[in-house]
Order: sequence, then structure tokens, then C-alpha cells
Amino acid sequence: MFKTIKLPRVTLRLITHKHGAALLTILNNPLVYEFNDYKTPLNKQHIKQLIQDDISSYYQGEGVRLAIEHNMSGKLLGTCGLYKICKQTKSAYIGFELDPLYWQQGLMQEVLKGFVSEVHSSLNIEHLYAEIHGKNVRCYNLLTKLGFVFNQQLNNGVWPVSYTHLRAHETDSYL
Repeated sequence: MFKTIKLPRVTLRLITHKHGAALLTILNNPLVYEFNDYKTPLNKQHIKQLIQDDISSYYQGEGVRLAIEHNMSGKLLGTCGLYKICKQTKSAYIGFELDPLYWQQGLMQEVLKGFVSEVHSSLNIEHLYAEIHGKNVRCYNLLTKLGFVFNQQLNNGVWPVSYTHLRAHETDSYL
């Protein structure tokens, strides 16, 4: 079971349908969907199904999506999560999005540091991967700061990246 993660500015908790309206607004923002892999525009039904799929994926052990909620206002600022969780290889892919109003404040770095440090203990994940659009420089820079290593070979315009050694006593030295 994944526990709620309280960070200095935000709290990470499992996504629920109560986050639907705010998530719809965030995911339909052109700055957010520019490098994402879903078709836009999304509507309420799409978001309802997306959240339901996330909930099902969590209970099946295949993924987890966490809401990023502002500690003072409770407002949804974005999400982060894992998909393609593989118990045999102790690996998963990481994904995230953030409302552009909160970009350039170090918020996603704070979120991912807290999230990644919790991933090993809660889900026994030791290897994280990400797929990043070749033109998504912000994401590239963020994950590089966090210790991800990039494969220089672009695959269909996407950089495969990896982060390993997610052991509890080592995590701080990598972040």
C-alpha cells in the first residue's frame, strides 16, 4: 500500500475522482500536453476513465498515480506516478505533470525527490525509467539534476532514461 507523502509545500496522495475537474484543466493546458502522449482535447468522460484506469492499475500492482496537492489551499497542482511496474525486475517508469503556474519554483524537483525516496520502501522498486520527448528540455534538465542517466540515442524522438540504486540509505546521495 502506498502511503500519503507530506512534503514541505505539497502532499502526495493517491488520485481520486475528486481531482477530476482540476486534472482536466491541467492536462488540457497546451504547455502540459505538448510533450505528453494522450490526444487532446480531453473531456470530463476521458478524465473520469483515466482516473478509474489509474485506480484499477494501482490495485492490480501495475501502476500508481499520485495527486500533488498544495498544503495550504488543498488545490491540485499536478500528478506524478509510476507505470509499467515490473515486480520481477523491480523496475517501473515514472511520469509527471505540473500546472504551468507552478513551473520554475523547484516544486517538481521537491515532489520527485520525495516520491523517489518513498518508491523503494513502499513498492520495492530499484530501477526507474522515463521516456522523454526529445524537445522536452525542462524535463531533461530536471531528471538530470535528480541523477537520471540518459541514453544519447533518440528512439522515435524519445529519450529513454534510467535511474538505478534506489536503496533507502543511498537515495540522498543520488538526489
